[in-house]
Amino acid sequence: MSIYTSLGFPVPVISYSIVHRALSGVASEEYVQTMTEMHRRVEAESAQVAELHANAAREIANRQAQNLRGALSEFLQTPIRSDDAQVQRIFGENLAKYGEQIAESGSRGVFASMEGALLFQAGGSAALKKLETNGRRYLRSLGIAGGKGPASFYESFYAVRGSENLDVLEHIVRDRIGIYGPTHGKHITESADFAVAAHNLVHSSGGDYWKSAHSAWAECALFFSKPQLPYQEFRGAVGPAIDAIVESTGVLAASLWQRKLGLGRGSEFALRLLLDEKAQLGEIIERFREMKDPAFFRSAILVRGSLLLKEILYPRKP
Repeated sequence: MSIYTSLGFPVPVISYSIVHRALSGVASEEYVQTMTEMHRRVEAESAQVAELHANAAREIANRQAQNLRGALSEFLQTPIRSDDAQVQRIFGENLAKYGEQIAESGSRGVFASMEGALLFQAGGSAALKKLETNGRRYLRSLGIAGGKGPASFYESFYAVRGSENLDVLEHIVRDRIGIYGPTHGKHITESADFAVAAHNLVHSSGGDYWKSAHSAWAECALFFSKPQLPYQEFRGAVGPAIDAIVESTGVLAASLWQRKLGLGRGSEFALRLLLDEKAQLGEIIERFREMKDPAFFRSAILVRGSLLLKEILYPRKP
């Protein structure tokens, strides 16, 4: 078993997100093309890293099986020589299974990624306008300033399993793609302000979040802080409330994220909802207004929460 299983919780799903904007004078189409290529390269390199790791694991298992068979050869006296291959295979399969059981995660590098352009709606209810105003303030609190228009701000979102894959992601971007390479180098020269944070997935509702992103129109991200009550009590209360919102509004999928200790700025929690229609946003806010239990969740979102609505640019299907 992995260290996570030993401690009584599953391998964490971790998001690495970057809120950023393009430099003045960089066309949005060019900037989006650069970011899309960045996502594709990261995912392609992740697949190659996973293949390299799988090959290395098989080689180690086969080598250890040979060593074990040699050490036990005097005890494995069989009349049929072909049994040697069978013994080798059994050793190899069991060593591979052992390696899988103690591994901290089943994937290597990024297993999903998204890119979104921030949208600011012109109309809507007073509650929605307040949340969007808070969202603009939230960007400024992160050090993201300037830029005008509907697509001046963006968020890159990468998902990994297990903390070790944050190191793999860094290796992919820094060394395999290369900071001075065409894709990442262009990204650096086109970007202005940015803010980075890492979060743990603590709850999910609805469909598969990563598959749903392919057909979603936008992602509604609500950033908020937890009131002063135990985390276990907080999670136990907000989980059913999120499930109810998903069920009553037709949201494709929802995910609740908690910022990793010391890794990033801004609010501690982020509720992300995938939308397939613009009208859903108003329904979501109305469901929060009607929410009676838990009351602290309604207050955390509507009174102190910040909204960032993003049109999904990647991996949305055309």
